[in-house]
Amino acid sequence: MASSDVKEQQAVEPGNFPRAGVTRPLFTWKYKHGVDGQGRIQFPSKWKMRSMETELIAVVLRHELTEKDYILVLPYDLFNQFSTRLYSDSFTASKAQAVRHDYAERIMGIDLDGAGRFMLPGELRTPAKLEKEALLVGCIDRFEIWNPADYEDAREKEKFVLKAEKNGNNNP
Repeated sequence: MASSDVKEQQAVEPGNFPRAGVTRPLFTWKYKHGVDGQGRIQFPSKWKMRSMETELIAVVLRHELTEKDYILVLPYDLFNQFSTRLYSDSFTASKAQAVRHDYAERIMGIDLDGAGRFMLPGELRTPAKLEKEALLVGCIDRFEIWNPADYEDAREKEKFVLKAEKNGNNNP
């Protein structure tokens, strides 16, 4: 894959022009890496973070079609958009508190160490079944971390949904 896989893109707010001087990483392709005994995973060298000021936030999510967990990793500005609804909920309502607690327990910031690795604690690795290997999947402005077998299962189901939609059947 050419070195053009990794670029930085101008940060663009919906409906606006790029903000001058503000860039964010561009994640493309997929990379399989080992998970060491301390939960460290090598960050793909092609995804080098040009701005080490970019904070990454990891969130455990459930894939709707497979009911399997994976980890979504977002730059901070996208995480802020992703979690906006939590800011609008009541601070004291029981249900809002429960949702906020459930959500917050599945989130953590991740940092790259000097060797270009990041560490995921067991609380994040376990739901996503990240034991010996992890598949890092670029999704343009974010990336996902999957158990490789679960990702293949998810892609098969997604392809089925896309094929059904293409054929005019919206109920896979």
